[in-house]
Amino acid sequence: MVGDMLSGFRVLGFDLETTGLDARKERIVQYALIGSDIDGSHINLTSLVNPRKLIPVESTRIHGISDDDVRGAGSFETHAKQICDLMEGSVIVGHNVARFDWRFLELECMRAGFEPPIPRAIIDTLAIARKLRIPGKHALGPLCARFDISIDRAHTADADAGASLLLLWSMMKNYPNNFRGSIDDLEDMVIRNKLDNNMGPGIQDLEPIQGTNGRLRMSEDGVVVAFGKHRGRTLKELEKIDQRYVDWLCSPSSPIPSKIVSELVRNERE
Repeated sequence: MVGDMLSGFRVLGFDLETTGLDARKERIVQYALIGSDIDGSHINLTSLVNPRKLIPVESTRIHGISDDDVRGAGSFETHAKQICDLMEGSVIVGHNVARFDWRFLELECMRAGFEPPIPRAIIDTLAIARKLRIPGKHALGPLCARFDISIDRAHTADADAGASLLLLWSMMKNYPNNFRGSIDDLEDMVIRNKLDNNMGPGIQDLEPIQGTNGRLRMSEDGVVVAFGKHRGRTLKELEKIDQRYVDWLCSPSSPIPSKIVSELVRNERE
């Protein structure tokens, strides 16, 4: 049945509004986590955030949030624990979440002194729409219109988070042959740029490396990261495209013992 792969998980639509587009320089001004818990109970966590910097006029024009709106909202540090606790082990769904929202969240957590949460899976509806080759534009608004999903307050975090969940459900309903596997198969499909009716073995089928709690696994291509935004990539790949992430994995703040990761990185270089 449609949606079976999401059963038994906390599933959260996730969206952010920010002061700008560059996660290294800009800050979060609103977040939303909308969805359901394992027992089916509704979850709705949304709040404004004081970015501790002026919100550019051009950004306010998009999301409608001004400096006056966030004045008493509290900085990200005051929201971080609740966000991280809720996201840990959850299935996170969002539109362009992998490249935009998740990057902002990771950097804000690091600035606030929190380890970024480790979700069960990150499902990007933009990436899925592209894999499915859905006709028309792939922005959230046009896709929702195509599937008769109403967004009354587009570019507000809670509306967009909820819309991304409904969009995933609609794509699963309209393209059922592509959603027959597990949640790991779905995430692998997006990450590995695969789309077929018979999703094969996923990351969970790879042998876990001892001492990493399954977060690192061994494949024919080397050590594979089995969590987070780089799930499915090898350490060799990451050293070429995101050395900062490798450095974080080797640091004391990593969810994997740094000694184990450092040794694996050295072995991969040899």
